[in-house]
Amino acid sequence: MTNPQNMSPQPVSEELFDEAVIWHSRLREADENTASEQWNALIAQFELWQAQSPENARAYAEVEQLWGKLAVPVKHQARQAQSNNDRKRPKNQTALKRHGYMRPVMVAAIAACLLLFVGLGTGTYPAVKGMFDDNFIFTEHSVLTKTLPDGSVIKLNAASAVSVEFDAETRSVDLVSGEVWFEVAHDTKRPFVVRTKFGDVTALGTAFNISSDEDQVTISLEEGKVAVDWFAAGPDEVGRNEKKHVTLLAGEATTLSSRGVGQRTHFDRVATTAWRKGKMVFYQTPLSDVIDVLNTYHEGHIMTVNPKLTDMSVSGVFRTDDIDQVIEAIEGTLSVRVVRLSNYLILLI
Repeated sequence: MTNPQNMSPQPVSEELFDEAVIWHSRLREADENTASEQWNALIAQFELWQAQSPENARAYAEVEQLWGKLAVPVKHQARQAQSNNDRKRPKNQTALKRHGYMRPVMVAAIAACLLLFVGLGTGTYPAVKGMFDDNFIFTEHSVLTKTLPDGSVIKLNAASAVSVEFDAETRSVDLVSGEVWFEVAHDTKRPFVVRTKFGDVTALGTAFNISSDEDQVTISLEEGKVAVDWFAAGPDEVGRNEKKHVTLLAGEATTLSSRGVGQRTHFDRVATTAWRKGKMVFYQTPLSDVIDVLNTYHEGHIMTVNPKLTDMSVSGVFRTDDIDQVIEAIEGTLSVRVVRLSNYLILLI
């Protein structure tokens, strides 16, 4: 309906994106059984909404572009998972006996409770540090926006932390963990430097996203220009073919890791910025990775009991503030059963 190539480089607002998602859902849910009069009325309302503003059409184009990347329907994955289970199940076995089913669940529940108890302290240090250090910014289960002393704006994704150090000559932010969006105020005399465990990202006035995990740091530049510099922990880590520096232009991305600076590539802006609109985007994502993301937004713990579940994949766009919706979608479309031991402990079995 709309050509994504004509979209403005600026992302649409969260409110407008939500409206477009609702319209996209209404049109997808209207199937061939919908009465022609109802369908025509729905289309008329949709076209009226699109005509109200070019931004409406652009927001819908972003949703269409994002949904187009979710090409494998979740129902197909469910049928495939069920078919795999049917092939693996012996012919004379119609169902698991209740006592044989409950025992591993009870064992797993006890193990999960112990794991949760032992892990209660993992998020304590950042929270306590933030109480005593005004330069340390941390958010646990929600997105946090902060304006820095120079007017720059940073937005932290859930489970992210930074340490800010500004003086008369430098502007420095240490990315401690997680994912952060930077909108940097222009100041030629004081470069803005983001320090990561694998190297530095330097900007004068620009907007970019940085996400960090155990193995690498990913830098995605939306506006302006940034310099990405890699440093090695020791001289033995420097190889002949490892790049130490790259300059990114708008629309480009790269990585930093123990091996150096990655290749310059183009990134999916809609998917990369989805978390800033309160959305989680999964495209054939392993269930184990999905659970990791859910746990960053969930004030509790979600875990799988059956290791075979981690091979399943999930596709969809979900709200970060409605974890129950994701759990219900997983339970309803995959061969997964959900056991809620409490509001804070959810098992997938």
